[in-house]
Amino acid sequence: MGIYLVRLSDFINLEKNFTLQVGDPKDFEMICKVGKALANPERLLILRSILGHPKYLSDISRELNIPISSVSRHIDALADAQLICINYQPGLKGHTKFCTQIAVSFTVQLCKEEALETSEPEYTVEMPLGMFTHCDITAPCGMTGKDDNIEYFDDPSVFFSPERRKAECLWFNTGFITYSFPTTALSRRACSEISFSFEVCSETSYYNNVWPSDITVFINGKEIVTFTSPGDFGGRRGKYTPERWAITSTQFGLLKKVTVNGQGVFVDNRLENKKITFADLGLYDAPAIEFRIGVKDDAVHRGGINLFGKDFGDYPQSIIMTLK
Repeated sequence: MGIYLVRLSDFINLEKNFTLQVGDPKDFEMICKVGKALANPERLLILRSILGHPKYLSDISRELNIPISSVSRHIDALADAQLICINYQPGLKGHTKFCTQIAVSFTVQLCKEEALETSEPEYTVEMPLGMFTHCDITAPCGMTGKDDNIEYFDDPSVFFSPERRKAECLWFNTGFITYSFPTTALSRRACSEISFSFEVCSETSYYNNVWPSDITVFINGKEIVTFTSPGDFGGRRGKYTPERWAITSTQFGLLKKVTVNGQGVFVDNRLENKKITFADLGLYDAPAIEFRIGVKDDAVHRGGINLFGKDFGDYPQSIIMTLK
């Protein structure tokens, strides 16, 4: 009798990734078969035994100390669910079963495919610049809108005026301003990343392109990161800065993005801190997501801060939060 050789490479191309949908009636039978096949501990042991290592029925029985008659029933159930493939090979007493893995992954979707296609991969909220919920700042400070200035400059109490909703550029020396975002996305999906995008620069009289300022970001009261703005930018009109605004004053900023995920804290996609992750923010336990930004009293570079709205500066946006 000759020896029948079986190569593992003969079976690798059979491996598949299966996706079944509860919303599709034609998948009901296969979902039930898969569920039944995986509901037996001995079948799970058999699957683990042949992962990447095709084996004869007798080898599986000997390795797992399971009667060969039981192994035969188990592999028939696994094959019926298309988790493994059975190939009959010549043996000493007729043919013997040779088993190999064909399912690499099995996904059961609990909604219709069209619902998955229309679901949003991320949740985004753009908060108007003037819709901050709290501030604690020092002068020099002020706010201006697209069409006019907002009340008086260098008076922090003006930041509590209802006219602040019209702000398209605001500035202050030290202190912080806070924006509160809804937690809607957190109640509807499992999120693992949050980011905030905003246009910002330093603040001084008129403008100074070389005027560093250390700007700190907090999320839900937790200090996240400090980055340095290189200057208070001017010398040419911002792309969206109104013509009425003096060319001798601040004109535009830099677009910054602060992201927190499972790997840490990123500024403009560069990892800055591995010690703080998304899980540390406690967002699921909070009534709102609070984004706080400003300049600390003990900052090395206390160079103030300018924030820009969609109708001021170089970028047509306000404060944007994104959850993924």
